[in-house]
Amino acid sequence: MMIRAKRKNKFSNYPFSKKWATGVLLAFLFFHGFGLSLAIGWTGALFYLVLWALSYLVIYWGACRTCVYYGKACPVPLEGSCVHYFFKKSPENMGFSGLICATASYGLRIGLPVGIMVHGKMTINGIVFGSVFLLFWMVHLYMTGCPNCINESCPLNPDYQGIS
Repeated sequence: MMIRAKRKNKFSNYPFSKKWATGVLLAFLFFHGFGLSLAIGWTGALFYLVLWALSYLVIYWGACRTCVYYGKACPVPLEGSCVHYFFKKSPENMGFSGLICATASYGLRIGLPVGIMVHGKMTINGIVFGSVFLLFWMVHLYMTGCPNCINESCPLNPDYQGIS
């Protein structure tokens, strides 16, 4: 059984006031990861940027193109509002396959920094990075994103009823 957020609102277009926190946390993760990747040189930094760009293609293809926020402001900056530049809208519902692609995209975003921290035994960096990553997901899943989302085909949505 999946623990879902309680319903707060239903936003068809996310206002900035409801998504700034996820934007700040995501930016922190990006810049912290970029700084860590610089520790292994410019090649590492370039590889990190390529992985981050690839993560957007993965989430756009697997989740965003099937989401009701396609081409609109969604809870995560640069996702729903940018997908239409890369992929056409899909008539399919998001469902669990979209969650798998979203998970893979975030794996691409954090994989290199986590590897650098583990290899370099960077405990403090790991605690900070991990804490911000968890905070990002807590804010998104339980405070700003899912509680206000209208994408009822997403298994994380408070109103999700299963596959139709």
